[in-house]
Amino acid sequence: MVHEFHIPVMGLAYTIDSPVKVARFGISSVISIIEDRLIEMMRKHYYTDRNEPYVPISSKEEDYRARRITDYLNLVNRIVQEQVGRLRSAAFETGSEIVKYFEMLPDSSNVKLLYNQFKAATKADVRAAIEAKLRSLIEPGSIDVNIMTKTDKNNYGADGQPIEDGSDAVAALRGYANSDLSGSSIVFSAGMNPRLYSYLEKCRQFDADGNGVMHKKVIVKVSDYRSALIQGNSSPRKASG
Repeated sequence: MVHEFHIPVMGLAYTIDSPVKVARFGISSVISIIEDRLIEMMRKHYYTDRNEPYVPISSKEEDYRARRITDYLNLVNRIVQEQVGRLRSAAFETGSEIVKYFEMLPDSSNVKLLYNQFKAATKADVRAAIEAKLRSLIEPGSIDVNIMTKTDKNNYGADGQPIEDGSDAVAALRGYANSDLSGSSIVFSAGMNPRLYSYLEKCRQFDADGNGVMHKKVIVKVSDYRSALIQGNSSPRKASG
């Protein structure tokens, strides 16, 4: 199903768990993944809140930055999928989340028109058929991520040498690529980063599958046509934005 209600949200720390709050209503949002220390704090918060074992990922561990991001995105995705499962089985009654889902759709939406038919139906069999169809059409908003490409300091090993493919932005990209998010996009903002674009070429997760479907996509955020042309020609993969 193509979402007919899409409100992208992007920024810094305040977007860190936006999908947990809005994705079940079909609203897409963008998580900033550049700050791995905050992400580790949020991992602890949500694992504890869900009474699940929290295993810290120490900054002394190998590739800790990417691993923190991957695990957090997988956790958020799991939470959203559980929320949607509960929403699909909720009762159609005043104030319920399933009613909120359909009431928030724009009046021009085909799904909203079907929902209005459901409300107007008087025959039990007709209502039951439409209700089943409506439940099948419920889909979460996408969980997208953002990297501010200029925020890409080098990180160093115990020998004092830069860690290969270990800079902030590159590690964040790897963390997203290794996550189980599907139907998702990563947004590159705040300018060009040749090192990041070069590493993107190594990430096969952005390739189309055997059916031509891309489960992870790249969006380049630009300010004008000239910037779009330059960055589009510099990127090793086609991007939109």
